[in-house]
Amino acid sequence: MGVLSNKFKPNFLGLLKFINSMNWFIVFFSLINLSMCIYEDQIGKFDWRQTYIGRIKFAQFDTVSTAKKIIVATEENVLAALNMKTGQVVWRHVFETASSGNIQLLHVADKVTSVTGSNPYLVRGWDTNTGILLWEWSLTLQDDYRAEYAEWWVQNGMLVNLLPFFGSHLEVSMYNLVSGSNRGSTSKLPAQWTNEGCVLTAPYYSCVSGSAGSQLLLSLDVTSKAVQILSKPLSDFINLNNGVGGELRELDGSSIPGFIVDNKKIILLRNNKFEPLSVEVSDSTVSAGVVDGVEGPMLLQIWNEENKAFSLRAHSIETGKVIPEISSTEKVNIPEPDLLAGMCSKSGREQHVCRLLVGAADDAVHLMQQAGRTLWSRQEALANVVAVEFVDLPVSDTDAELETEFGKEGSVWSAFTRRLYTQYQQLTKLASGLDSAEDSAELVRDYFNLHKVIMLVTQAGKIFGMDNLSGRILWERYEAELNSAAALVFTRRAARHPPADAVVSVIGKHVDTGNGYIVTLDPLTGSLVEEGRYAASARLRQATLAPAPLATGLRALLLLDEDDAVQVIPHSAAPLVENMYMYVAEKETGKVEGFALRYNGKELTAVRTWSSLPGGAGARVVAAVAARAADVRSPGRALPDRSVLYKYTNPALLLLVLQRKDRGADEVVSVALDGVTGAVVAGATHRRASALPLAVHADNCLAYLYRNDKHRRVEIATMELYEGPTRWSSPGAPFSSWEEWRAASVRRAAYVLPATPTTAALTHTRRQIADTHLLLGLSTGSIVELPWALLEARRLGAGPAGEGMEGTLPYTPELPLPADAAVNYNRTLERLAAIHAAPAGLESTSLVLATGLDLYYTRVAPSKTFDLLKDDFDYYLITIVLIALLVATYSTKYFASRKMLKQAWK
Repeated sequence: MGVLSNKFKPNFLGLLKFINSMNWFIVFFSLINLSMCIYEDQIGKFDWRQTYIGRIKFAQFDTVSTAKKIIVATEENVLAALNMKTGQVVWRHVFETASSGNIQLLHVADKVTSVTGSNPYLVRGWDTNTGILLWEWSLTLQDDYRAEYAEWWVQNGMLVNLLPFFGSHLEVSMYNLVSGSNRGSTSKLPAQWTNEGCVLTAPYYSCVSGSAGSQLLLSLDVTSKAVQILSKPLSDFINLNNGVGGELRELDGSSIPGFIVDNKKIILLRNNKFEPLSVEVSDSTVSAGVVDGVEGPMLLQIWNEENKAFSLRAHSIETGKVIPEISSTEKVNIPEPDLLAGMCSKSGREQHVCRLLVGAADDAVHLMQQAGRTLWSRQEALANVVAVEFVDLPVSDTDAELETEFGKEGSVWSAFTRRLYTQYQQLTKLASGLDSAEDSAELVRDYFNLHKVIMLVTQAGKIFGMDNLSGRILWERYEAELNSAAALVFTRRAARHPPADAVVSVIGKHVDTGNGYIVTLDPLTGSLVEEGRYAASARLRQATLAPAPLATGLRALLLLDEDDAVQVIPHSAAPLVENMYMYVAEKETGKVEGFALRYNGKELTAVRTWSSLPGGAGARVVAAVAARAADVRSPGRALPDRSVLYKYTNPALLLLVLQRKDRGADEVVSVALDGVTGAVVAGATHRRASALPLAVHADNCLAYLYRNDKHRRVEIATMELYEGPTRWSSPGAPFSSWEEWRAASVRRAAYVLPATPTTAALTHTRRQIADTHLLLGLSTGSIVELPWALLEARRLGAGPAGEGMEGTLPYTPELPLPADAAVNYNRTLERLAAIHAAPAGLESTSLVLATGLDLYYTRVAPSKTFDLLKDDFDYYLITIVLIALLVATYSTKYFASRKMLKQAWK
């Protein structure tokens, strides 16, 4: 044995050395096995992402870098760089949504400097080309109460902070821009003439002070070593009407400090003195600024004329003459234009070459040149989408003719002739499509109804129509009188009623009165149709569609106002409303009311049928979700003993999630109500928890999310309602809330979610045959798709025996979030606000749009694409196999007949 061991010992050591040398191969192949990815050619094939930054707050041109950019800071607390040629985002930093991320200052030189927060403040330096953080330091002001009035600017490499004490003094502090070291003690400048109407045009702080009729215009250079107050009677600059006047407004994006007095007179501050300009203010709503030109500084003014045409005018500061080459020559509609930044240089012909960054009331931003021509535009209103509606496209004219030919009267020969003519048109169109590539953007319905128009309503009151396949904006409409903070969108007529067009109504509030305001338009073109703009005479509490359409296919709008009166649009549809019920949930009081709509022969009235406080006194509604129409996948669930557990499918079921205080502790109450009778079907209470405005409801399944304050984690609770082993009504009979007296069987479960969700939605397919998946938008910027099988409440009772035997997963308290469950793979979506799902023509496919600071569109298949061939399906192989089988069949037939013939001659 000893001799044998000695012989084998060297070989064994060599094997160990070989395995040790192969370690990196083992690590490499193990990583491959753990990788979860998609093919490169699949990226962007069925999805797209659009990046936005929000309404621009500050903007400056970067003239130092080789690649020209525009550095911007927005009201969405975003710092970004835009390519000057295309308007695309070069780099972007998204700060906190709270006040701690509010951008107070943007300064662009060789580096970008930003000040964010609200005491304490963060001062950061960024690389202009890449957006990389270079330095960061914090600053805390001692007077936290007056910190909201603090002013910031950069001067001579120093960060200057001005803190006004109105009617007393000004405190000025200077810090090293990079290190944050203070130059010395804070300077206190006496300024009893200051008030809340003062403006800062760095380094001058200007105010209008004094009694009516004898006001003084005062200004002070707060960074000068010698304190010198500039003072002039206000009447030297403007005519005071009855002694009233003196409103100051600083110039926008100006290279020279100055302001506008009462929208009448422009005053600059140069050489420590007031310098009124001889140039008249073109309009009371003008946005003006001073930029450096070829022959000295120029005053730029932009405004809208009465005919809603954009106007641009430039004057020389030194001579006051108009510069003719800088003026608007093209008719462009920009609502309430705002000059954000401007830059002018000279060309080889000694002419002005200007670039103006112009904002608008509809949150759009435009880069314009000196002739008023728009170079590019960004629709930043899409960063705040409040409502989304998927609209079906109409069929082509040929297909529409083919569908309607069966309703035409005539002989068999005429029908046969029409059919031949229709097929001839189809062949002609097919041939023309082979000769020249067909425009993919043609707004016609495809075979699987995957091509739709997405209608988006934004917080700025702007409405968009977007192609869901490409993300291209088809049309846009700005409604200045629409307050769309809680807008609703209803498709009143689909595009399936040719020749009638589709009709969609947007219901919001009037900006001035707060009453109901309705905009009705064609979703394919954006033009107003039917009643167009309609202003209600009262505030609205609830709105819905009539159950039955008119003869034209149009469904009426039913509006319940604050006086519990019902308005029907159009009024002729009132007799069609019967057995209609509505509910109203008051968010702050937690009160829920039910109404029955009845037609008395003259008008439609609302009768209050029930009222309740499901959460008790002091509760407030955090989320309210109603069941989707015709959202029943199957009548029951099969059990292991071959019996059926029938679902409780109440189409009027309403899920309410409420927050209340109980003995000093926060408590979440979830209640499932019958919207017709007000009866409580199910409920649950969670102690020491905070409700999240995230709830979903489909079929007999309900789910909502809350934050467990005790364990400091997010949990998702699910409820499933069942009738039991026997069916309450006969098959095919509609559900009646008045006839059912039995209580539904409720199954409950709760799961731990190892992430922070910001939005939730359920997939939606055409007939709900496919599985239902939960889509969760996470704070990390990913959208996770979870099968409902992981959320089933019946998992809590699953085990080796009982209900779990038919495939229910065993209960585990924590939900898995695998990497391959991310719908948007590596495309991070900032500030996910909502997820919208819509069915396609394919039963397996659900269309998904995620909104927030970014827009992301994709399609998901909860049960895989069982009704569609895969993308990598080998058409060539199957064709070759079929041809080979065909040839083999006929060859075999030929040789068999020859053999039979030979046998017959023998």
